[in-house]
Amino acid sequence: MVKLFRIINVTFLLGSTSVILVLISLFTPLFSQAVVYVFMLLPLPSMPSVAKSSPPTAYVVLGGGLTNDHDNQIILNNYSLNRARTAATAYHDLPLPIVLSGAEAPWLGQWLIEHGIDGLISENASMNTCENARFTAKRIPLHHVYLITDGYHMARARRQFALNGINSTPIEAPLPVRRDWMKPAQNLSHSRRAVYEIAAYLRDVIRPQIDCRHANDVTSEQLLTPRGNAAKTPVQ
Repeated sequence: MVKLFRIINVTFLLGSTSVILVLISLFTPLFSQAVVYVFMLLPLPSMPSVAKSSPPTAYVVLGGGLTNDHDNQIILNNYSLNRARTAATAYHDLPLPIVLSGAEAPWLGQWLIEHGIDGLISENASMNTCENARFTAKRIPLHHVYLITDGYHMARARRQFALNGINSTPIEAPLPVRRDWMKPAQNLSHSRRAVYEIAAYLRDVIRPQIDCRHANDVTSEQLLTPRGNAAKTPVQ
């Protein structure tokens, strides 16, 4: 009986210590960096052999949200803006077609056009990561792409694209707030983002999204809209 109580006490002590350390790590870069590292190790679902052997032939930029400016005009939020900047940098290093996926696509396209990038393909019907992958795969013949989103979202996005037969090489866009050992509040925002992605990834694995529409539920104009120099204003 004494031995049993000792085991219980040791287990409680170790458990309590672990919980305290995890809670403390939420205010440091450790927790979020560990989550990203684990995400990088997760295997992708099986894909066609052509997807594994083909080189990337396009960039796919996933929208990260919109906001309003001081004049109450709709603009890209900092998440989407960083992804657009990352795409522009990658494009200037290696020009390839750019596919913009999500409701933010018209604004992403406008920003890229204003920064000298033309011939974009805009899919503005998708409302979540599952639809990003499904609608892109349905309308555009792609086997392997450079996928641009933030580091926390990358594992879930790559998994969805793999499920739709598209291999992806990640290009990570920075988050608006950086990790900083001296700024616990900023680290906590990263930890919250990491916790959200853990929950979303587990949801996708255990109980796939029921709100992921099929491509034939929306119009082809929404799914695949080329953009060129004529496109100067956002399409809502």
